[in-house]
Amino acid sequence: MVGRPVNLGVEKDPAEPGEVGLSVKNLSVLSETNQLLLDHVDLEVKRGEIVCVAGVQGNGQTELASCILGALEPNSGTISIGGEAVNDLGIKQRLRNGLGYVPEDRQTEGMVGSFSIAENMILDLYDQKPFAKGINMSPSVIAENAVKLRDEFDVRVTSIHDPISTLSGGNAQKAILARELSRPLTALVASQPTRGLDVGSIEFVYKRIVQERDNNTAVLVISTELDEVDALADRIAVMYRGRVVGIVPAGTPRDVLGLMMAGVPLEEARAQVAANPTQMEGAHE
Repeated sequence: MVGRPVNLGVEKDPAEPGEVGLSVKNLSVLSETNQLLLDHVDLEVKRGEIVCVAGVQGNGQTELASCILGALEPNSGTISIGGEAVNDLGIKQRLRNGLGYVPEDRQTEGMVGSFSIAENMILDLYDQKPFAKGINMSPSVIAENAVKLRDEFDVRVTSIHDPISTLSGGNAQKAILARELSRPLTALVASQPTRGLDVGSIEFVYKRIVQERDNNTAVLVISTELDEVDALADRIAVMYRGRVVGIVPAGTPRDVLGLMMAGVPLEEARAQVAANPTQMEGAHE
């Protein structure tokens, strides 16, 4: 219960895409048993738009996000942020070169549970000014930053010095989002950004993601929830067995998306829906 109407449809103006902020070209990843986890993926996200990757869990979305971050090395292909290839850069360098990253598993990838809320809000900046002076950290500046982000992102805390593991899922996710959006970004990757959250937190996360798009950031959202895709996407890339089977505009019928998520090529999916509209409608009843 949030005590007020909740709009999960999130109001947003039409996108005004600019130059390419994030691109992957010919990206492939092999498993240890030589199974293709990513199969020559090509995808571009322009600054000022949200591209949602839709698909059933386990079709390469996790590997795509990990490659962009730098946690997984692709077997082939190029990843670029703001027109600059980043394949040779580590995670820290990518984050400091304009990448924001909201991970699929916030508990293990997005925060250090034993660290304070304030410390988690500067995880990738702990050795940078103004948070550090030489080899020493500045507790007062770190605390001031945490208070500012707490208020801006409505993170409900007892104390910014408490371990972040004491926060609810929604507040932990808002703290991670606050950290990632607190610096100028070229591209933002948000993987399953509202998984396990209450409706009030979902509404807040949606609004901040759209706001980041409107700040001229290229936003890639990876989600298995079609309601989320409908709410956020300006364009939709559908993945199946490690491939992007098609890229379609927002508002594409769910029947078409559902067939594509099962591996049916775009034009064939459209033809099937057009030929069997009654059958498709009945499948949702």
